[in-house]
Amino acid sequence: MKTNKNSIQRNFPYQHPTFGRVTKIKHPDSWKKTVYYWWWSYLKRNQEYLKCCEVGGKGKLDKLYRDFGDVRSDDFQKWWSEDDRGANLFSNPVTESTVRLLEIGDVVTEENQLTVSFPLSLPKRHLKKRLNDLLKKHHKGQKGVQQAKKSKAKYQFKGQPNLEGLERALKVYDHLEELKLRGVKKPQWKVAMDLDILRDEDRLKPSDSPKEAEAKRRVITAIVGRLKRKASDSVRNTSKGLFP
Repeated sequence: MKTNKNSIQRNFPYQHPTFGRVTKIKHPDSWKKTVYYWWWSYLKRNQEYLKCCEVGGKGKLDKLYRDFGDVRSDDFQKWWSEDDRGANLFSNPVTESTVRLLEIGDVVTEENQLTVSFPLSLPKRHLKKRLNDLLKKHHKGQKGVQQAKKSKAKYQFKGQPNLEGLERALKVYDHLEELKLRGVKKPQWKVAMDLDILRDEDRLKPSDSPKEAEAKRRVITAIVGRLKRKASDSVRNTSKGLFP
């Protein structure tokens, strides 16, 4: 992936946002189904950081602001692409993620690098086979958790991202914050029913007996409480440069 037409390839621990071209814009899922979109979304809810944005990045969060900038706009693509921000924050260092041609006398000392020399006089088919054999032997093929654990990105997501869970938690968080601003009190089980965040079997139904309905209300209330805590903790962590 290239962050812009002049940039070199960057390697991310997790799926990164893609936006397409001006003449062919990609579906919003191309950036919303990434952990980096949700990191930005949660940071936008951090009141301490928003106050820092209001004063142009001054205060105790000034260092974080120099990296993340002003997040008050709703234009994620602009925020991500500006000065290669997304790549600079979340990709592995360029020297680690770049395939390059070595000059005579160059020595590669970086960890987790494989240096290969092959004669150009041999047929391409043979060279490709030998390269594939070397990759099979030396490349562990580790993905997901292992790749993320070894990431050297400046800002790193902790754990394996559950994008659906992050979205559900933020839905609950936003709705409860809105109710608080309006001074409206509503049982948490009703919040879940309104937001449609439950599996069909967990939802209250007219056919439920009083006992079944009461049991479901307790379960739903616990679910909403858990999502609210997770979202609140994640929003709070963003001002520390952490997520979730």
